[in-house]
Amino acid sequence: MLFQRWLKRHPANADQTPDTSRAAPAPPPPQPRLPETLPERARLHPDPAQRLAAIEQLDDPSVLVECAIHDTLAAHRARALERIDDKAALEEVVRRIGKKDKRVYRMAREKLRRIAEREQRPQVLRERCEELCAQVERLGRLGQWSQDRALLEHLERQWGALQDEAEPHYRDRFERERARFLDAYAAHLQEQARRQAATEARAVVRAEPQPTESSRPETGSSPQAHAPAPGLIESPKAEPLARPDDPRALERLEKTCAKLAEMLRASKPLDHKQARRLLDQGYALATHWSTSEPARAFQSLAERLEARLRAQHKHAEQRLRQFPERLAELEAHLDAGELKQAEPLHQSLLSALELIQSSGIDPRQAADFNRRLRALAPRLRELQHWRRWGADQHREMLCTEMEALLASEDLEPATLAERLHALQMDWKRLDQIGSPTNQALWERFHAASERVYARCRPFMEAQAAEREHNRLARERLCEQLESFLTQVDWDQVDWKQVLKTERELRQDWAAIGPTEGRVRKALERRFHQSLRILDRHLDAERARNQALKRDLIARVQALVDLPDLDAAIEQTKALQREWHTTVPARQKEENRLWCEFRSACDAVFARRTLRQRAQAQELAEHLALREALCEEAERLAAEEQDPKRLAAAQRDLSARWREAESLPVPRQAAAQSARRWQACREALERRRQAIERRQRLDALARLEHQAAFCERLELALIEGRTEGLDPEALHREWAELPAQEDPGLQRAIAARFERALKAIGDATERDALRQAFADNGPRRAQLCLQLEIAAGIETPPEFAKQRLELQVARLAERLSEGEEDSLQGGLRLLDDWYLLGPAPRDPALERRFERIRAALV
Repeated sequence: MLFQRWLKRHPANADQTPDTSRAAPAPPPPQPRLPETLPERARLHPDPAQRLAAIEQLDDPSVLVECAIHDTLAAHRARALERIDDKAALEEVVRRIGKKDKRVYRMAREKLRRIAEREQRPQVLRERCEELCAQVERLGRLGQWSQDRALLEHLERQWGALQDEAEPHYRDRFERERARFLDAYAAHLQEQARRQAATEARAVVRAEPQPTESSRPETGSSPQAHAPAPGLIESPKAEPLARPDDPRALERLEKTCAKLAEMLRASKPLDHKQARRLLDQGYALATHWSTSEPARAFQSLAERLEARLRAQHKHAEQRLRQFPERLAELEAHLDAGELKQAEPLHQSLLSALELIQSSGIDPRQAADFNRRLRALAPRLRELQHWRRWGADQHREMLCTEMEALLASEDLEPATLAERLHALQMDWKRLDQIGSPTNQALWERFHAASERVYARCRPFMEAQAAEREHNRLARERLCEQLESFLTQVDWDQVDWKQVLKTERELRQDWAAIGPTEGRVRKALERRFHQSLRILDRHLDAERARNQALKRDLIARVQALVDLPDLDAAIEQTKALQREWHTTVPARQKEENRLWCEFRSACDAVFARRTLRQRAQAQELAEHLALREALCEEAERLAAEEQDPKRLAAAQRDLSARWREAESLPVPRQAAAQSARRWQACREALERRRQAIERRQRLDALARLEHQAAFCERLELALIEGRTEGLDPEALHREWAELPAQEDPGLQRAIAARFERALKAIGDATERDALRQAFADNGPRRAQLCLQLEIAAGIETPPEFAKQRLELQVARLAERLSEGEEDSLQGGLRLLDDWYLLGPAPRDPALERRFERIRAALV
């Protein structure tokens, strides 16, 4: 009894408890019949591989929906959903799956989203085409030719992504407006060039430049007369700059060393000409003061400067070789309108050009690159101007949104603070992209944001107070943990309560809201230091409990070969009662010890298996009885065609199943057997309903043909077209129509035909028929209203009051007479519609009836 109570207190270990009265392993039950059809294999086959193979071959959305919802393997459910493309089926999966499988739920929602996007794609495409065409039509209207030309390239890139899907009239419109703008832009450029040429001509007439003495090149000089060979440094000049006995020469040498040191400390590239001039001057001075300290210092500085000049020259040559490729990359970025990539690349090329020019390389080698780079500068400035314009537009929008926040009085403080922060971050991002700030816009934005901040200040102060409250709560939790550690008696402690306390402390700590970052780390460190002390005590108790379990395992294993079986069983039960867990170890270790203990107990109880075999055989027979009932039900669901015989078979099988269900079966097979029986019952019910529906549809189609025949005869009599109506011929034609299987329904429709036939030779009956024709209009409208209620279809607004009155009357009838099946009542009303007789034609009423008929059948 103590062990059983222990089991109740440890439900997690219930499946691992050794059974003191467990029988020997039962023989395997008879194998159930494997599903044969493809849908059955996909839903019911016990082999996962067979189910997956069947799912891969299925095309029926309804079966795939069942697999996506009910299959036991998550991978199979996901694969079944992947094969569903029907919108209604996906909606059914979303509605029924709920929280059973979040992955399948998300996949179904994603597929529905893609279907919705695909359905909305034409409308979105038309709206986008209309927007782009409208933007192209506005180009050139305000005379902002540079901006509009850059904007046209941007619009062309957007149009190129969707022009293949655009309608022909949108393509013609876009191309027409694009050609219009390009023609106007070309005319603008021609006019601008004409004006520029005229201006230059006037400038030439006013004053023609005259050469000066300084601009004339010296005889025999060349650009490379004093330039060193690539990769080499010029040798020092031998001509002295001062007399050897000049006392100011040493001072000049010291100044030269200071300038050289300053050049070496600078991080920017060295000026080759200036460096060579200083080196020449220093070499000339150091020649006459070679033993002085300044001369030795100059020698060291000169060597460092020469090495740096050589390295800079080598680097400049490398940058010169890379220049064509990087310049082409810049042109490509400018052609694509990619300012973000073009701007840093342009700055890098300018720096490279400056390095090349200052490193002593022949200027003619970089002249073409310099010219091409200067030619690209206007295009870069144009893009920068466009970016500034766009940034100003964005800043204008941010100012407007900030002022709108200021004007909105119904926003919650949290939302207001969040929007304020978001707008300020947007403004900072605009500043970070390199666009200069418009001072007027900044002052406007800053003034509005200050006023919004004033409104948010109480909320922010409340947030700060809440963080302070959270800090105090964390401190109290730390104090509680520290107090618990100092007061607990570790020799007489309830370890379950200790574990619960630790878990609750961690949960309470995690539930506390945010605190200031400057104090949170210290509180975290304090809390986890105390937790580590608690964990050390728990680890010690865990090790003691593990040792106890290993000792129990050894003692049970010693009882396996005990000759006295009864004594061995009693001692084993006593040891089972001693097995308990104070502080659990890792699940893997606990499972291993438990398996060893259970195996040892099983070995003791294995001698009692003979008495349990008879019971196992009986369970197998009971299971076979259930499986036979399921097989009989499946055969009926596949073969039976008579709904009445199906209903009788359902009742008989249900009674026999209740008897078989009272008999015990193997526990591991009970749930599967019950699920199979439930599936068989549902299959029988679906089969019966399908046959009844098919019969009902056939009967309704026959009734519709008979009613149409009667109505043509009645309308001819009402309109007075009696000539040529032969009763005998009509009788023969009526007899050729398919008759109803329901005798009562056949008698009712035949009575309508006989009344019409009688009116051929009887004027009184024709008058009665005309009167019924006039009366049947309101009756048919009333009948249509009843049908809409039965089918659950909306009624036009003008009949809403009548529907409400009729629903109240029907509610009173149901309360007094009992509930009625709405579907069966609707089907009977459909019969009444066709049996009613002729009525004036009402297209709206007929459309309502068609919707009702589609919903009911």
